[in-house]
Amino acid sequence: MSESKREGTVLLKTTLLLSSVNGMVASALMVPLLADIAKSYPDAGPWLNQLLSLPSLLMIPAILITGKLADYISKKTLLLVGTLLFIIGGFGGIFATGVMDLVWTRALLGIGCGIVYPLAPAMIAYLYDGQERAQLMGWTNSCGGAVSFVLGIAAGYAALVDWKYAFYYYLLFVIVLIMQWFLLPDFLPEKKDPAITQAKLQTGATEKLGYRVWLTSLDMLIFMTVSMFIIFKLALFIVNEHIGTSADAGMASSINTLASFAVSMVFAQIWNKLKRFTVVVGLVCMSVCYFLFSIAHSYGMMMAAVIFLGFSMGLMFPYLMNRVSIVAPNSQKTFAISLLSMAIYLGQFFTGFYTQFVDWLTNGSIRSGFMFVAGNMAAFALIALVYVIFTRNREGESQTTIAG
Repeated sequence: MSESKREGTVLLKTTLLLSSVNGMVASALMVPLLADIAKSYPDAGPWLNQLLSLPSLLMIPAILITGKLADYISKKTLLLVGTLLFIIGGFGGIFATGVMDLVWTRALLGIGCGIVYPLAPAMIAYLYDGQERAQLMGWTNSCGGAVSFVLGIAAGYAALVDWKYAFYYYLLFVIVLIMQWFLLPDFLPEKKDPAITQAKLQTGATEKLGYRVWLTSLDMLIFMTVSMFIIFKLALFIVNEHIGTSADAGMASSINTLASFAVSMVFAQIWNKLKRFTVVVGLVCMSVCYFLFSIAHSYGMMMAAVIFLGFSMGLMFPYLMNRVSIVAPNSQKTFAISLLSMAIYLGQFFTGFYTQFVDWLTNGSIRSGFMFVAGNMAAFALIALVYVIFTRNREGESQTTIAG
């Protein structure tokens, strides 16, 4: 490969990776500012919480609509529009004179995030395959975690001067927008792609999503619903059990991000060795995480649990994204990835109800709740193991696919 071609490939991959971080950055840049915003707008009331939840809520329909629009509009065009809305919605917060101004800008940001979120992995699915695709799917998770971690810290320091200064960081995505414009190829709308049309003519059939796409999306929905229980309980558990302080809860969150980052970086190598059994390992790690939380009485034990949490997240996200990109037909890849992306945010929404159910079942005991979730995850791991074993001959190890 020539030097110029190698540089072009690196720049293309860098653009795709940076295009995948919007959803994580949106939350990371807002969380450190909430206390200062509450002081500036003491009458904000419930709207303060909407600054975090509203973008995620609006991402769900935006993701689904984007999956269908890709049939008729180029993915590159959609990505550019989504990134532009994200920048305008994010940076627009600097002009806010009241909490409702922030709510409207966050709503615009959420729509932009929803448009962008499924497109970067969809482009990866169309441009790459095999080990290279798996590697990039893992790196998207790592890149999102790294960028949001750095910008989250930067936002906290900016807020020490003036919380509105943190919104200037959204202008960094102007660079990403320029890279998208010049470096990404022009994808034809999927219903106008001659390669896809020719494939349909040869088979004489209309390509359908297939049950494996729906099942993989259901996997993600269930995984997110159950695994995110820790988000509601971690800080409360650490303080109430006298294991540490709220600062230690923040450190635990950072360690989780670091562990997830590390595993995602080497996901392709893990996937190459374990093939479809990667899903079983990811679920087992989550089960071990919650079991360790249920018996933890020391800071060290808690950190071990958090590391297993990061391992599981670092495996499951790229794993399921890679899975759906493999089993979806070419004419439906973007919509399939949109379904999976939507399942992530629906799962986060359903976690609140699942948490209430677990609290009712365990009479509010956090340790018993952790043990219950550990049992759930162990059962899911067993189901996944049985499914993989019984479908190995049908799907073939040569496909290097995952359970679903």
